[in-house]
Amino acid sequence: MIKFNDLKSQWLAIKDNAMPEIEELMNNCQFILGPQVERFEKSFADYCECQYAVGVSNGTDGIKIAAKALEIEHPNLKVYMPANTFVATWLGIKDAYPNSEIELIDIKEDGTMNLDILRSKLEPPRRKPTKPTMYAIGSTHVNLVVAVHMFGNCDNLDEISQICEETQSFLMEDASQAHGATTPNGTVAGSKGLVSVFSLYPGKNLGGCGDAGVIVTNDRDIFRKAKMLRNYGSEQKYIHEFEGFNNRLDSIQAIVLYWKLKYLDKWNENRKNFVDKLRNYVDNEYIRWILSPERGQVYHILPIRVENRKLFQQHLDAHNIQHGIHYPIPIHKMPFCDKDFDLPITEMLSKEMASLPIHPFMTDDDLIKIVGCLNRYKGEN
Repeated sequence: MIKFNDLKSQWLAIKDNAMPEIEELMNNCQFILGPQVERFEKSFADYCECQYAVGVSNGTDGIKIAAKALEIEHPNLKVYMPANTFVATWLGIKDAYPNSEIELIDIKEDGTMNLDILRSKLEPPRRKPTKPTMYAIGSTHVNLVVAVHMFGNCDNLDEISQICEETQSFLMEDASQAHGATTPNGTVAGSKGLVSVFSLYPGKNLGGCGDAGVIVTNDRDIFRKAKMLRNYGSEQKYIHEFEGFNNRLDSIQAIVLYWKLKYLDKWNENRKNFVDKLRNYVDNEYIRWILSPERGQVYHILPIRVENRKLFQQHLDAHNIQHGIHYPIPIHKMPFCDKDFDLPITEMLSKEMASLPIHPFMTDDDLIKIVGCLNRYKGEN
């Protein structure tokens, strides 16, 4: 069986370094927000070329806290995000701003947000403040663009940042699938937004041994607000300046993440090299690649397009190759979404997309088997 992911091998790579620290943690019992959390935060902020990082309980809570840390007080908040994101992006924003208006932007066939549509939807406010907390009297609304880096691709981040400047919009990044990804210009995922969020779910390119997440920013005020929001609105024990949450990062997660971070670049490179070989050897008109082969891509997910997905899944099953779908039901088709959207590319990819195995420990034998399987696929009933 070719596994979709291989988390055990990640643990074996860090075990000798992480296990003594975990045993020490069991002795000193600083289980929540211990010194290991601050160590990881500093390392990850540096990795993302940011000044600050805040460890949190998971990626969804990270989006909620990051958005609330912007302190957008305007009653007319308009949020723009790509339509093919995971539902957590929507839920995190709605947790932070229940009355916000979310506009889902259709994507292109490579999975990135359609920037022409984004431009057409964005209406500059009459006045833009220097910070979301200081909206000017007479401003009509506030725009918040959430750039979501799907599948390991740093989604046109430089261009989106420029659009935000041109339209007086604020930029936030959901980089939950893009740890270590860069744009063609070398911009690091998470470094461009006013605030950015990474999920550290176990299956991510950088994942813990349970739920975890981290927020990065270069704004000290946002950093301070986010740290307090994750801890009941408190900076000093028993003194709560505002209503916050219990969304703290456990010390054991920080230990695992700190040591995995040291391997992240190598593991990402392994993913890229495997996909490069796969694309070189697969020759089948019934299989279409989605992601561009740019070197900044870190391949959290390896999606392809096939017209008869059920048949293709059966073909993979027959060859003992695990697989997935990211994602079969778009957000605007979920029962909770009561707004109509015109998103033809998102809907098309949700019906045709299938995800192949990809992780840092893929072998040449895995390559041979997957290539053989894909090249034998006939695409017909």
